[in-house]
Amino acid sequence: MGSISFWMCLVMSICTWNKTIGCTWMRTLPRSPSMFQVFSNNTITMLQKMGHEVSREPQITFPDKQYRQVNNFKADEQMAFISHTLNAIKKLYSSGKYESTAWDQKGVDKFMNDLYRQTSELDHCVKAMETRLSKSVKRVNKKMSLHFKFLKNYLKR
Repeated sequence: MGSISFWMCLVMSICTWNKTIGCTWMRTLPRSPSMFQVFSNNTITMLQKMGHEVSREPQITFPDKQYRQVNNFKADEQMAFISHTLNAIKKLYSSGKYESTAWDQKGVDKFMNDLYRQTSELDHCVKAMETRLSKSVKRVNKKMSLHFKFLKNYLKR
């Protein structure tokens, strides 16, 4: 269970489940997924293909407490959380630490392009909403930032 890719896949899966309104990127039409869902599903699939176990020690835990709290947020706050989290994932993968792995470079490039598209579209949606984030959202985002800082430091080893 120590696979970072597994956790990133889980993060993106949970982000896909959140329903939001007010942004065409996130809006679904009857019987068709939103563009966000399409890109999210693609990136999840790529992570699963690229994934491998990084280490068994120490156990990297998933921030499930923060994700449970997000379920109580309003739709625009959930979108801000998704944007914040995907940007942190993008930053983590942009560090280039995957270069020492056996990952296919074309797959990594496609993954990064899709992740960039998701984050840029979501950032646009969040800016357009001009959401004032509650203290709860800011606190959860801060804890997620600390989680990703831990992951980044872990990858430096």
